[in-house]
Amino acid sequence: MSMDDLPKDPASSHKPMRWGTLVEAYQQAVYWCELPEQYVAIRIGQMHPTLDSALAQHAIHDWAYITAYNPFSQRSTPQQNRAMNRQLADDLGRRGYTYWRGSGIDLAGAWPPEASFLVLGIDRVVACDLARTYDQNAIVAGHIGEAAELIVLSNPSSPHSA
Repeated sequence: MSMDDLPKDPASSHKPMRWGTLVEAYQQAVYWCELPEQYVAIRIGQMHPTLDSALAQHAIHDWAYITAYNPFSQRSTPQQNRAMNRQLADDLGRRGYTYWRGSGIDLAGAWPPEASFLVLGIDRVVACDLARTYDQNAIVAGHIGEAAELIVLSNPSSPHSA
């Protein structure tokens, strides 16, 4: 998959950003999620029948995988990351979203695991807006029966903006 093949942020008319190794790291990461009865490893471009089955049991079709860790992919302290993620969890709760906890894992080991949330039933545009609120460069999103997608966000305040 080339950078031009990445899904565009549905709320943006900009082309996906070209960050080379950073976006490649997002594509290669494993996004673990703790489902009600088991774990699932979400991979970009792959189908996830176990996740689909769990979503179907809750009559959910759309999801997004979001974190508040390391805004703009700039390392924050563990304390800052935990505080930002608590704020994201509170924000999700105020908005009425159910979520399952997870952890984004960089298989190359360059980044420590990032605590994350698989948000159930969230619209892609809303998920992108929410991720922008927490200064994130990308999210993972999906729809039941489809492969997980990396959505690279365009954020004018990002030091990585195109």
